Amino acid sequence: MQRMSWHRQLGMMLLVMGLLSGIDTMPAHAQWVRWRQRRLQRGAEGVKEIALKYDPAASAYRPLDVYYSYDVAIRNEYAYPDRIRVFLVVQDDRVLDVPDDVMAEVTVTDLSDSSRVRTEYLELQWDESHTQPRLAYFDVVNTSLYPDLVQPAHVYRLFITLHRASQRYDSSTVIGKITFPYYVATGGATRLDRARRHIVMRTFREYYYAQHGWDTGEQYPMDCYAYYTWAIGTCTVGAQNGRGILERLFGTLFPWATGDRIPAFAKQGPIHGDYVRKPGHSFMLLAYDRSTGLVWTMEGNFNSTIEIAIRSVHPGWTVGHLAEAHIQPGLFELTETGQPFPDSQPPL
Repeated sequence: MQRMSWHRQLGMMLLVMGLLSGIDTMPAHAQWVRWRQRRLQRGAEGVKEIALKYDPAASAYRPLDVYYSYDVAIRNEYAYPDRIRVFLVVQDDRVLDVPDDVMAEVTVTDLSDSSRVRTEYLELQWDESHTQPRLAYFDVVNTSLYPDLVQPAHVYRLFITLHRASQRYDSSTVIGKITFPYYVATGGATRLDRARRHIVMRTFREYYYAQHGWDTGEQYPMDCYAYYTWAIGTCTVGAQNGRGILERLFGTLFPWATGDRIPAFAKQGPIHGDYVRKPGHSFMLLAYDRSTGLVWTMEGNFNSTIEIAIRSVHPGWTVGHLAEAHIQPGLFELTETGQPFPDSQPPL
């Protein structure tokens, strides 16, 4: 009989030990989250990584000639507190030629708790006023199954795959996937909530265009500080030439904070749009993820481009926490019926 090599013996021992330890019945996504949390927490200097840009579950699907319309979604009239309206520019015949309904498989992650991932199947609606190219949309809303899926003044990441309508959805119904995630913020009850949405939606548009190599025509240098001052430059008090001036926002009345205050700020309310400075770099906060203890960030000049990143919180950071007094008077006002005043929308 041929003797088993040492490495095969070791492999068999490990296999038996794994079987004896019990079978892990945790769902696949939960296993991935647990593995990710363990991996992210390694390293004495903390975590700094680029956020995921693709849906692992859709990696085998073909990309579609379908794109997000941030130019429409950013408008104040779509700053809903209780729903996410996603606009799609559809140029792909594989979608346009579907004779029946087209359904969007939408995987939603709340950045303030990335362990909460939900998947919904939503029907595309067609905007008949846009024919070349076609414009479609769908709404992510709370349901009896997921009553707290969409919350005011939160930031979300969506991965989207399109299907032909069916009683059951699997790979056989897939038309294709939309390349890159869709980042979005919901509106809220206050002017500050809506201003925060406006600020981060501007940066989400820039991020999305940068991933495709497109140019939005915005004039700012590829500099982390300049990117932030551009983002807040259309709605903060004291802004000049489309650039926010941080010295006019933070100081005596609204003092600078340290990084260890971020979890407390996040517990009190939204933090998306807040400013962070560290030695040699600065960036914008998107969310404090209470499931990992990390922050999601929007960063200009991250390896000479725009990126959404995930970082460990550091007490040595300098933080500028936005307040309602930082927002220009008259902007983001609502009527008694909850509709935005026509002249309360700043430049996009």
